[in-house]
Amino acid sequence: MNTAAPRTTPLRRSRRIALALLIAATLLFLFSAWQGMRGPYAWTGAFAEAAMIGGLADWFAVVALFRHPLGLPIPHTAILPRQRERLSRRLASFIRGQFLQTEALVQILARQKPAAGLARWLRSHRHRHLLAQQLLSLLQRGLDMGSIEPFRSALRAAIGRQLRSLDLGPWLGRLMQMLTDHGRHQELLDEGIDQLQSWLSRESVQEQLAQQIETLLQRAYPTLFSWLGSVVDPSNLSHHLSRNLVRALHELLTEISVDPQHPRRLAFDAWVARTAKRLQQDPGWRADIQHWQQQILEDPAVLSYVDAIVLDLGHWLESDLGSPHSRLRRTLIGLLGQVAHWLETQESLRTALDAYLMDSARSLAPAIQENLQQHIIATIDAWPTADMVRLLEDGIGSDLQYIRINGTLVGGCVGVLIHATALLIVGGP
Repeated sequence: MNTAAPRTTPLRRSRRIALALLIAATLLFLFSAWQGMRGPYAWTGAFAEAAMIGGLADWFAVVALFRHPLGLPIPHTAILPRQRERLSRRLASFIRGQFLQTEALVQILARQKPAAGLARWLRSHRHRHLLAQQLLSLLQRGLDMGSIEPFRSALRAAIGRQLRSLDLGPWLGRLMQMLTDHGRHQELLDEGIDQLQSWLSRESVQEQLAQQIETLLQRAYPTLFSWLGSVVDPSNLSHHLSRNLVRALHELLTEISVDPQHPRRLAFDAWVARTAKRLQQDPGWRADIQHWQQQILEDPAVLSYVDAIVLDLGHWLESDLGSPHSRLRRTLIGLLGQVAHWLETQESLRTALDAYLMDSARSLAPAIQENLQQHIIATIDAWPTADMVRLLEDGIGSDLQYIRINGTLVGGCVGVLIHATALLIVGGP
């Protein structure tokens, strides 16, 4: 059993001193009164009487801050508990106005030079390894959550809602308009012509085309094909038609590629412009696109495919991170090292990053100030009154007890001064 005496706190010690002085003044007053308040006892009586009054008055003032003196509901006492709501709001407003001003926060951030600090921190291989491990662990936990059916269903539903609300028609139209800037769509057309010519030049493609022509003629014109078969070899005829068709296509594609004003190229221009406009303005096209979106998003095969990708990625990540030679961890550590090198060697990059962070701080400061102010208010309002009083009294109560001590001593001195003044006025001994 622990029988050690409780530790004497500064508050308890200063209370004892103040109480001892008040008791001493009371005893001195009683002794002086017992002696009839004559001679030297008139002086001690005057000192003790005024000291008691001063001590009691200051005791009342100090106690009234925290509670009702003697438990009596005297008006304007227990000031801090009664005014807790106003106190919390004024304190929060003071902290917000004096310590959380936007430019003050920005200047603190600017003095820290965060980009240079980040470069120094990433210079350490241990720090890069630690950051990479934390990022990969966060990614792995996210993928693990993806294997939990309720979470996967909720995520799938949330993504589906976002994709359904996306109006792809105007977006695709603007994308096509972007492609027409500076003739980018013509560059794509030229690339497509080159690829098509290269594809048509292959022997395997021409052989397959010849077979398709022979099959088409046999199905569409069986009588003519039989008559031609008695005159020429159908296979030779098909190959001849295939070569002529490829040659004609080559010539047409070459004409389009070398002539910027070729009718087919101009027709392609008009088609792109018309399609971009219809995608943005034609209600029928936009409704069709939204219908296709809905069908794709509700297709079980698509949902299963996405789930399988997430599951496979999670398995691969788990396997890779479990290996002592994880490629992903090694790659990420190398990337962080490269970031540190860029920040150390490129002052413009550090300046740009610092400016971005300070701009972000300016934009986020009002929200931070408001949230912190509301947090201070909510925290103080949620404190039990007894705990709040005890915390405040432990913090400033010991200093307040010296008001009682000073009140007792100063009051006694004032009592002596008043007694002396009275003697001078009446001319007594």
